[in-house]
Amino acid sequence: MTVYADTPRWPRYGTVWGHLISDTSLAELHEAAARAGLPPRAFDLDHYDWPLERRADLEAAGVTFVGDRELTRLLLASPLRIRGRDRPAARATRSAEHAADLGLHPVPTDLIVGPYGHVDPLPPQDTAPPGAFRLTRDDPAAPPRLEHHDHAGRTAALAFLEHLDTLSRERGQAGFIGQVLSVPRDSSGPTWGRRADGA
Repeated sequence: MTVYADTPRWPRYGTVWGHLISDTSLAELHEAAARAGLPPRAFDLDHYDWPLERRADLEAAGVTFVGDRELTRLLLASPLRIRGRDRPAARATRSAEHAADLGLHPVPTDLIVGPYGHVDPLPPQDTAPPGAFRLTRDDPAAPPRLEHHDHAGRTAALAFLEHLDTLSRERGQAGFIGQVLSVPRDSSGPTWGRRADGA
């Protein structure tokens, strides 16, 4: 088992980004990323995104560097790979599974329970409906990071977090850890508080 990285080439946030993969094991991938100091939120279904300035940390963590084509070949051959066209369905499945584990209904647009991975970005203000939000909390004792475009989004995010905390505590946890994207489909507003069992 080996963890591989390619050369960062994809520009974003003022730097360039590469990919980190394992050929066989997500556990191995998470361990290597942690040794290199990559945040768990940098995980994206089957790989980590990493910025150019972390190369020395990846080298120190024992990552093997390969060319872009070789990394693509390794990922294509890996049982961990999620094809581009299958990624939306994989995100929807993950959201539904995590919501079911919490007893949450309805399922938000995108949901992660736990420290690994990130949901889709909040749509831009000119395309996001009123009340849309994205929230992240990595420590139940810390305030959440909220992204929203309007007061309705902030209010909905805080109400939803309160509901998530309640569900998490019912399951013996200190509070919610994870990330949520909520993009309302209509103007009827959120229906948080209805549990999957109908209670």
